[in-house]
Amino acid sequence: MNSSVRLINHASAKISLDNISIVSDPWYEGSVFHKGWKLIHELPIEETKKYLENTNYIYISHEHPDHFSPSFFLNNEYKEILNRNNTKILFQKTKDKRVLKFLEKRGYRVIEVPNNEYVTLENGVKVKIIKFGYIDSALIIEGSTDKILNLNDCPLNDINEIKRFRKDHGKFDLLLTQFSYAAWKGNEDNIEYRKKAASEKIETMINQYNILECKKIIPFASFIYFSNKLNKFMNDQINQPHIFQNQLMSKIDSIILKPGEIQDIKQLKQKDSSLNFWKDQYAKIESLPMDNFDKSVNFQELLAEYSKYKQKILDINSKLMIYLASKIKFLNFFQPINIFLLDHKKNYEFSLFKGFKETKNNNYDISMHSESLFFIFKNDFGYDTLTVNGCFIAPKKGFIKSTRSFAIGSLNSMGLKVNFNLIFNLKLVSFFFTLLRKVSKKLK
Repeated sequence: MNSSVRLINHASAKISLDNISIVSDPWYEGSVFHKGWKLIHELPIEETKKYLENTNYIYISHEHPDHFSPSFFLNNEYKEILNRNNTKILFQKTKDKRVLKFLEKRGYRVIEVPNNEYVTLENGVKVKIIKFGYIDSALIIEGSTDKILNLNDCPLNDINEIKRFRKDHGKFDLLLTQFSYAAWKGNEDNIEYRKKAASEKIETMINQYNILECKKIIPFASFIYFSNKLNKFMNDQINQPHIFQNQLMSKIDSIILKPGEIQDIKQLKQKDSSLNFWKDQYAKIESLPMDNFDKSVNFQELLAEYSKYKQKILDINSKLMIYLASKIKFLNFFQPINIFLLDHKKNYEFSLFKGFKETKNNNYDISMHSESLFFIFKNDFGYDTLTVNGCFIAPKKGFIKSTRSFAIGSLNSMGLKVNFNLIFNLKLVSFFFTLLRKVSKKLK
């Protein structure tokens, strides 16, 4: 094959053209998002290793663990293959350099790709990384005869945004894009929210395909199930390939691949065996292994971690700006949050200024397991992880209130700070409010 595409798993595909091979987002095993997600089907490790051979580059789209998997890069068997093939890592240029440092410390060769600029690899193959939102990125691969867009789960949803992307980057021979929702979509009773989210993903794929004038589209980056006893209800409306493909094929030229399947990009064709494979896998979701939070973190441990969390937040960010924002109460920034811990069966009040303490007020803003709260205190990206794995319950007002306090950790994890300089980053601020507004409209 002069040019080919192989699905390895989830968001990991191997694109080969002009004797150059690029593998995207290698996550092949284990649980991610703090016991929240697992792969619907895991390939045997020996098979995965075989597909990594003759890989020239690995592209990491962003820092979420289903795209940047530290365990993959720490695996000596994988590392031996990549070193033997002189494989280099392609990653977007960032301020914090965190991924770059992690990889270089472990002996990997990294190419930082400047945003929206072509970089020429061997044999004249060009790549361009385009940043999206907070941390996401897409990859354009351009060879002698093929132009490919890997959108993974970039939020290129709005029709006008897709049109702008088409104007800036042209049309494509092949598009790879996400096909189902991949984050919290309301509490268990909010079935309509999840139905709509699933339907919107199909509509988005069709719009991307048509507006970007793609010849073919491969839906991927969604081959997961919500794998915790607290979030398993979110599997009820996820898009299943063997079902939505019938709808897609009447409107666009889409091809579903199964793990390990390779096809010539010029002759992509839907195989019934691939659809039947996924039909069987999705039928097993209810019987697949489910994680559970099995360690109850006591109050003293939580209080100690809260103190570290608070100190870190106030050291990194402007205490004055946080304080002033908290005084504008109708905005709900940095207000005290009532948290019900499921395993404690108690309510606690959290505040950056008033401390962390038990309360008799039973009207919670958000409910979760103590392991999740400890994870938020422990990690800057903790709340972001919670909103992806969906292991919590929150009424509409409580979710907005919690987000407007805990999201500061997510900002800090990207090297951004809440200070007066943030006022000048209107694009970022606007993006945050737009996302929150979209979610709040769909909540009960």
